[in-house]
Amino acid sequence: MAPGTVSGVPSLSDTLEASYSIAVERYGGKPTMRQEPHSATDSLPVFIDADVGCDDALAIAWLLRRPDVKIVGMSSVFGNSSVQNTTANLLTLLDVLRREAPVTIGASAPMVYPRTNAGALIHGPDGLWGAQRSHDLDGVPAGAPGAIAAAARAYPGLTIIALGPLTNIARAVQAYPEDLVGARLVALAGAQGPGSITPAAEFNAFADPHALALVLESSLEVELVARDAFQALEPDHGFARRLEYEGGEVGRFLGRVFDSYTRAVNRQMTPVAVPAAAAVIYALHPELGMAVPATVRVVTEGELTRGQTIMALSEPHQAALALGTHGIEHLAMNVTTPGFDYEEALRQARARAPRNARVVLEIDAATMAEMLEAGLMEWGIERAVGG
Repeated sequence: MAPGTVSGVPSLSDTLEASYSIAVERYGGKPTMRQEPHSATDSLPVFIDADVGCDDALAIAWLLRRPDVKIVGMSSVFGNSSVQNTTANLLTLLDVLRREAPVTIGASAPMVYPRTNAGALIHGPDGLWGAQRSHDLDGVPAGAPGAIAAAARAYPGLTIIALGPLTNIARAVQAYPEDLVGARLVALAGAQGPGSITPAAEFNAFADPHALALVLESSLEVELVARDAFQALEPDHGFARRLEYEGGEVGRFLGRVFDSYTRAVNRQMTPVAVPAAAAVIYALHPELGMAVPATVRVVTEGELTRGQTIMALSEPHQAALALGTHGIEHLAMNVTTPGFDYEEALRQARARAPRNARVVLEIDAATMAEMLEAGLMEWGIERAVGG
């Protein structure tokens, strides 16, 4: 079987390359489809910023099995639960995996709004549905923005994977802008279509919209794995059971966590998405996603619209985003005026709304699901042979 091919489903070339021309027509730009995955001969430096809940635990466990990745730092942030819980959850996961990594405590609240407690609805009161182990956090250093900036200084071209609200990243951008120039940020955030926590907003964008807005104005190379894409990564209904029975100690832990998560998300126990895994796998395998250049704006106000991400993917929408309703009215009033250069006016408008991110709206979910399960099962193999 060819690499990237899953029995009974279309291959990557069928699912993504075949839709390339459709995407160009739909979005009006050139989607990025990298043809080569990250080389196993390299050691990719990665910093993880996460609000560790159930799906995050699976994603990080998968990442920590990768021999071609160097974890240079990890930080916690509020989101799926309080920062005290997400920090303890991260330490719990490292205990279960028997891995060590530098951990720094991050933001406990958004930049402007109070912290939402909505994460408890699907991740439980502690963020892991009771699987959290007790940890003394007094000895864990605080100051995630400084840790992120230090990692970016030490590893030019650092890949930062943000799985929760972007508060720590935004604070780092504010305090250490020069250190983060050229760093790649893969963030689980935003939606072009329907949201999750509200009809308009994806959870991480809603949790701290001001942070996402600030990050989009930064010098980071921003890639947003949107809900449109990550919602497609749904392991089959037997995934949790296979992990629990075939994945050793780690598999039992993750399988039980994922089973509780599945029951909370969907009482019918049909397949549910693993959002964080989509972002982590894409970060290492961008050939499994289609990234579209976009101008992204975030709505920061309004009970019904807070956290909505407006994604201008085509040049006309890019211009309209810059012009606003008043600007469009001005164009309409002057379009027949002698000497008025309509095309030049649109060009100038687009220049005022430059593309500030690449937005991942489609993924090869079948291949990602296969990779996720295979990677997690390796933990059982490692323990079985005494690794």
